[in-house]
Amino acid sequence: MKTKLVFVAIGGLAFTPLATAANTTELQPDRISLFEVALRCPAAPQIGCGSSAKPILLKLEQESSVSEAGLNPAGTIVAVVWKVDSTSKARDKAAVILKEGEAKEIKGKPRDKELTEFLSGRGWYRGADVDRLSEEEASIIAARLVNRVQAKTALANDKAERLRQVLADTFRKMFTEGQNQKGLSVQDLAGGFLDEKQIAILKEAIQKGVRPLDGEK
Repeated sequence: MKTKLVFVAIGGLAFTPLATAANTTELQPDRISLFEVALRCPAAPQIGCGSSAKPILLKLEQESSVSEAGLNPAGTIVAVVWKVDSTSKARDKAAVILKEGEAKEIKGKPRDKELTEFLSGRGWYRGADVDRLSEEEASIIAARLVNRVQAKTALANDKAERLRQVLADTFRKMFTEGQNQKGLSVQDLAGGFLDEKQIAILKEAIQKGVRPLDGEK
Protein backbone atom coordinates (compact mmCIF):
# COMPACT_ATOMS: atom_id res chain seq x y z
CA MET A 1 0.00 0.00 0.00
CA LYS A 2 1.52 3.29 -1.05
CA THR A 3 0.69 5.49 1.88
CA LYS A 4 1.69 9.06 2.53
CA LEU A 5 0.75 10.43 5.91
CA VAL A 6 1.40 13.92 7.12
CA PHE A 7 0.17 13.98 10.65
CA VAL A 8 -0.46 17.28 11.87
CA ALA A 9 -3.14 16.04 9.68
CA ILE A 10 -3.11 12.44 8.55
CA GLY A 11 -2.93 13.57 4.93
CA GLY A 12 -11.92 -9.89 10.70
CA LEU A 13 -12.67 -11.19 7.53
CA ALA A 14 -13.06 -14.93 7.33
CA PHE A 15 -10.14 -16.55 5.56
CA THR A 16 -10.98 -18.82 2.65
CA PRO A 17 -7.77 -20.42 1.41
CA LEU A 18 -7.35 -20.78 -2.30
CA ALA A 19 -7.78 -24.34 -3.52
CA THR A 20 -7.99 -25.88 -0.07
CA ALA A 21 -6.68 -29.34 0.71
CA ALA A 22 -10.21 -30.68 0.23
CA ASN A 23 -10.23 -29.85 -3.45
CA THR A 24 -6.62 -29.56 -4.59
CA THR A 25 -6.40 -33.31 -5.10
CA GLU A 26 -9.13 -32.95 -7.73
CA LEU A 27 -7.20 -30.33 -9.71
CA GLN A 28 -5.26 -31.29 -12.77
CA PRO A 29 -1.94 -29.44 -13.17
CA ASP A 30 -2.96 -28.15 -16.60
CA ARG A 31 -5.82 -26.23 -14.94
CA ILE A 32 -3.38 -24.15 -12.93
CA SER A 33 -1.21 -21.29 -14.14
CA LEU A 34 1.32 -19.53 -11.93
CA PHE A 35 2.62 -16.03 -12.51
CA GLU A 36 5.54 -14.20 -10.95
CA VAL A 37 4.32 -10.78 -9.76
CA ALA A 38 5.70 -7.75 -7.94
CA LEU A 39 3.06 -7.35 -5.27
CA ARG A 40 5.18 -7.15 -2.13
CA CYS A 41 4.12 -4.46 0.29
CA PRO A 42 6.61 -1.54 0.36
CA ALA A 43 5.73 -0.79 3.99
CA ALA A 44 5.92 -4.47 5.00
CA PRO A 45 8.23 -6.21 2.50
CA GLN A 46 7.79 -9.60 4.15
CA ILE A 47 4.18 -9.86 2.96
CA GLY A 48 2.06 -9.20 -0.10
CA CYS A 49 0.20 -5.94 -0.55
CA GLY A 50 -3.48 -6.66 -0.10
CA SER A 51 -4.74 -3.35 -1.45
CA SER A 52 -2.70 -3.73 -4.66
CA ALA A 53 -3.58 -7.38 -5.19
CA LYS A 54 -7.30 -7.16 -4.43
CA PRO A 55 -8.50 -5.42 -7.62
CA ILE A 56 -6.36 -7.70 -9.77
CA LEU A 57 -7.68 -10.90 -8.18
CA LEU A 58 -11.29 -9.73 -8.24
CA LYS A 59 -10.97 -8.74 -11.89
CA LEU A 60 -9.49 -12.13 -12.73
CA GLU A 61 -12.32 -13.97 -11.03
CA GLN A 62 -14.84 -12.05 -13.12
CA GLU A 63 -13.43 -13.72 -16.22
CA SER A 64 -15.60 -16.57 -17.51
CA SER A 65 -12.57 -18.83 -17.88
CA VAL A 66 -11.34 -18.42 -14.28
CA SER A 67 -12.50 -20.60 -11.40
CA GLU A 68 -10.43 -18.81 -8.77
CA ALA A 69 -7.29 -16.73 -8.38
CA GLY A 70 -5.10 -16.02 -5.40
CA LEU A 71 -1.90 -14.48 -4.10
CA ASN A 72 0.77 -16.22 -2.04
CA PRO A 73 1.56 -14.63 1.36
CA ALA A 74 4.83 -13.10 0.14
CA GLY A 75 3.12 -11.28 -2.72
CA THR A 76 5.39 -12.86 -5.33
CA ILE A 77 3.09 -15.32 -7.11
CA VAL A 78 -0.48 -15.27 -8.38
CA ALA A 79 -2.12 -18.62 -9.05
CA VAL A 80 -5.00 -18.92 -11.49
CA VAL A 81 -7.24 -21.99 -11.47
CA TRP A 82 -9.00 -22.32 -14.80
CA LYS A 83 -12.48 -23.73 -15.26
CA VAL A 84 -12.62 -27.24 -16.71
CA ASP A 85 -14.21 -26.08 -19.96
CA SER A 86 -12.02 -23.01 -20.46
CA THR A 87 -10.36 -22.65 -23.86
CA SER A 88 -6.78 -21.60 -24.51
CA LYS A 89 -8.06 -18.42 -26.15
CA ALA A 90 -10.13 -17.51 -23.09
CA ARG A 91 -7.19 -18.24 -20.80
CA ASP A 92 -4.91 -16.01 -22.85
CA LYS A 93 -7.48 -13.23 -22.64
CA ALA A 94 -7.68 -13.49 -18.85
CA ALA A 95 -3.91 -13.71 -18.47
CA VAL A 96 -3.59 -10.29 -20.08
CA ILE A 97 -4.90 -8.81 -16.81
CA LEU A 98 -1.74 -10.04 -15.11
CA LYS A 99 0.65 -9.37 -17.95
CA GLU A 100 -0.46 -5.73 -18.07
CA GLY A 101 1.13 -5.52 -14.63
CA GLU A 102 4.33 -7.04 -16.00
CA ALA A 103 3.63 -10.46 -14.52
CA LYS A 104 5.58 -13.35 -16.01
CA GLU A 105 4.22 -16.88 -16.26
CA ILE A 106 6.29 -19.46 -14.39
CA LYS A 107 7.19 -22.56 -16.38
CA GLY A 108 9.44 -25.61 -16.22
CA LYS A 109 11.09 -26.77 -13.00
CA PRO A 110 10.38 -23.50 -11.12
CA ARG A 111 6.69 -24.08 -11.85
CA ASP A 112 6.87 -27.64 -10.51
CA LYS A 113 8.26 -26.35 -7.23
CA GLU A 114 5.69 -23.58 -6.83
CA LEU A 115 2.86 -25.86 -7.95
CA THR A 116 3.68 -28.26 -5.11
CA GLU A 117 3.48 -25.37 -2.65
CA PHE A 118 0.19 -24.21 -4.13
CA LEU A 119 -1.36 -27.67 -4.00
CA SER A 120 -0.50 -27.91 -0.30
CA GLY A 121 -3.37 -25.45 0.20
CA ARG A 122 -1.42 -23.34 2.71
CA GLY A 123 -1.82 -19.62 2.94
CA TRP A 124 -3.03 -18.45 -0.49
CA TYR A 125 -5.40 -15.50 -0.49
CA ARG A 126 -8.30 -14.93 -2.85
CA GLY A 127 -9.81 -11.53 -3.72
CA ALA A 128 -11.53 -10.25 -0.58
CA ASP A 129 -9.31 -12.42 1.62
CA VAL A 130 -6.25 -10.30 0.86
CA ASP A 131 -7.72 -7.83 3.36
CA ARG A 132 -6.08 -10.15 5.86
CA LEU A 133 -2.71 -9.09 4.43
CA SER A 134 -3.74 -5.44 4.69
CA GLU A 135 -4.64 -5.96 8.34
CA GLU A 136 -1.23 -7.53 8.92
CA GLU A 137 0.40 -4.62 7.13
CA ALA A 138 -1.45 -2.19 9.41
CA SER A 139 -0.18 -4.02 12.49
CA ILE A 140 3.41 -4.05 11.21
CA ILE A 141 3.36 -0.31 10.50
CA ALA A 142 1.78 0.45 13.87
CA ALA A 143 4.41 -1.57 15.74
CA ARG A 144 7.17 0.16 13.78
CA LEU A 145 5.87 3.63 14.69
CA VAL A 146 5.50 2.68 18.36
CA ASN A 147 9.10 1.43 18.37
CA ARG A 148 10.25 4.78 16.99
CA VAL A 149 8.41 6.58 19.78
CA GLN A 150 9.79 4.26 22.45
CA ALA A 151 13.31 4.85 21.16
CA LYS A 152 13.01 8.52 22.12
CA THR A 153 10.80 8.54 25.19
CA ALA A 154 9.76 6.28 28.05
CA LEU A 155 6.33 4.89 27.28
CA ALA A 156 4.47 2.72 29.76
CA ASN A 157 3.48 -0.70 28.45
CA ASP A 158 -0.24 0.06 28.62
CA LYS A 159 0.22 3.31 26.67
CA ALA A 160 2.44 1.61 24.10
CA GLU A 161 -0.14 -1.12 23.53
CA ARG A 162 -2.99 1.38 23.31
CA LEU A 163 -1.03 3.45 20.79
CA ARG A 164 -0.27 0.35 18.72
CA GLN A 165 -3.96 -0.59 18.67
CA VAL A 166 -5.09 2.91 17.71
CA LEU A 167 -2.56 3.17 14.89
CA ALA A 168 -3.25 -0.35 13.61
CA ASP A 169 -6.99 0.31 13.53
CA THR A 170 -6.47 3.61 11.71
CA PHE A 171 -4.32 2.04 9.00
CA ARG A 172 -6.63 -0.97 8.75
CA LYS A 173 -9.57 1.29 7.98
CA MET A 174 -7.54 3.11 5.36
CA PHE A 175 -6.34 -0.07 3.66
CA THR A 176 -9.44 -2.26 3.80
CA GLU A 177 -12.32 0.18 3.99
CA GLY A 178 -10.89 3.09 2.03
CA GLN A 179 -11.57 5.52 4.84
CA ASN A 180 -9.97 8.88 4.22
CA GLN A 181 -8.06 9.92 7.34
CA LYS A 182 -6.85 13.24 5.90
CA GLY A 183 -8.43 15.39 8.58
CA LEU A 184 -7.40 13.18 11.48
CA SER A 185 -4.53 14.56 13.57
CA VAL A 186 -2.09 12.93 15.94
CA GLN A 187 -3.82 14.81 18.73
CA ASP A 188 -7.14 13.25 17.72
CA LEU A 189 -5.61 9.78 17.81
CA ALA A 190 -3.43 9.81 20.89
CA GLY A 191 -4.03 13.07 22.75
CA GLY A 192 -6.10 11.25 25.33
CA PHE A 193 -3.21 9.17 26.64
CA LEU A 194 0.07 10.70 25.41
CA ASP A 195 1.53 13.90 26.82
CA GLU A 196 2.59 16.88 24.70
CA LYS A 197 6.19 15.73 24.35
CA GLN A 198 5.14 12.22 23.31
CA ILE A 199 2.70 13.63 20.76
CA ALA A 200 5.54 15.63 19.19
CA ILE A 201 7.72 12.50 19.04
CA LEU A 202 4.89 10.54 17.43
CA LYS A 203 4.44 13.26 14.80
CA GLU A 204 8.14 13.06 14.03
CA ALA A 205 7.98 9.27 13.78
CA ILE A 206 5.11 9.44 11.30
CA GLN A 207 6.74 12.17 9.22
CA LYS A 208 9.61 9.76 8.55
CA GLY A 209 7.16 7.62 6.62
CA VAL A 210 5.59 4.22 7.12
CA ARG A 211 8.22 2.24 5.20
CA PRO A 212 11.04 0.62 7.19
CA LEU A 213 14.13 2.75 7.74
CA ASP A 214 17.62 1.29 8.01
CA GLY A 215 17.66 -1.26 10.82
CA GLU A 216 13.88 -1.52 11.06
CA LYS A 217 11.75 -4.55 10.30
